[in-house]
Amino acid sequence: MRGVVAAFGLALITSCSTLPSLDHEKYSYPTGTAYHGNVNRPYRKLGLVRSKVNFVTLDPGREEADLCKNYFNKAVRELVKIAKARGADAIIDVKSVVFLEDGHMEIYPTPECSDDGMEGQALAQGIAVQWKHPSQIVKKLQ
Repeated sequence: MRGVVAAFGLALITSCSTLPSLDHEKYSYPTGTAYHGNVNRPYRKLGLVRSKVNFVTLDPGREEADLCKNYFNKAVRELVKIAKARGADAIIDVKSVVFLEDGHMEIYPTPECSDDGMEGQALAQGIAVQWKHPSQIVKKLQ
């Protein structure tokens, strides 16, 4: 009996551990290439672009809103990459998108994410644009 208790105590002591800490890379918003709303600069629309980023939300050391904003910034950075691959110079009218359980979609001008308790999802969309060059603007005015 004494051996069983000792073995149980040894197993209990050696099996205790803390949760591994999650390392979240910091993502900044790509200013200069992504804009909320419209811009006061002539452009040509190339079309709508969308991106999605999944992330772990079970991190007791980080607030949910901070994680959402961080990964929304990553989604916007991916929007810029997708748009540039299509020949765009920038993204305008950047929004976050949330799909609800009932199948409806909501669009927000601020970072909003969905969260199922273990994993979050940041969805972003924007309009890919090419800046018009001054020569294109002058021709249009003539």
